[in-house]
Amino acid sequence: MILKTNPGEWVKNKKVSIEIGHGGGDSGASHGNILEKDINLVVGLELNRQLRRHGVSVLINRTADVGFRVADFLARVRNFEPDVGISVHTNAFNGVAHGFEIFRNTNAFKATSNLLCAYIEREVKALGQVLRGVRDSPFMMSSLSCPTAYCEMGFLDNPDDYSQFSTVEGQKRFAVAYAKGILDYLGIEWADEKTNPDNAEGTPNLLYRVITGSYSKRANALEQVKKLKSKGFDGFIIEF
Repeated sequence: MILKTNPGEWVKNKKVSIEIGHGGGDSGASHGNILEKDINLVVGLELNRQLRRHGVSVLINRTADVGFRVADFLARVRNFEPDVGISVHTNAFNGVAHGFEIFRNTNAFKATSNLLCAYIEREVKALGQVLRGVRDSPFMMSSLSCPTAYCEMGFLDNPDDYSQFSTVEGQKRFAVAYAKGILDYLGIEWADEKTNPDNAEGTPNLLYRVITGSYSKRANALEQVKKLKSKGFDGFIIEF
């Protein structure tokens, strides 16, 4: 049994590496003007944000559309010594193949990698995505000395798959699913983000301030505050 922390509690010494596939001159899979590298970046950055929000230390290979050498990142990851290694990718094949595919580590961490993959699969299935199963990984990132999961979100050349992540919002939903699975494996309780119910855009903890004027004389500022309060509005003065 995995013992979980309380929601939002800072969990020390939990570390995750994230490899965001492709970038720069390497577009990865493509279908028309749909490029894997762009989808991967949105998913990877949101995954990074969600894990950090839960107190996890993250090592990430890129934060923009730039290329990288997998061997170089592997060296950095080995020095980082993560508890979990994640690779973010998107599939393409023949327009008919579809579903979520995930690859596990095949070394001494195969069993724990399989458990990690199972947690992630459960969350992805909850999104309505078809599962293609967990497979042994032939990829370099799966040579790490920790449980790893190489995630292929779906097939961007399949209309049904692509409809699930054709928007930034859809891509971020997959990132949240990955994060929930990873946190579950690490024994960290998921904590929903708090939002301002009056904020139509749903941006966490966003406030809108209304300013009625700026004055060079304090007496005029005091008079404006007095008028506001007489009409039932609160008011205060900030000097700057």
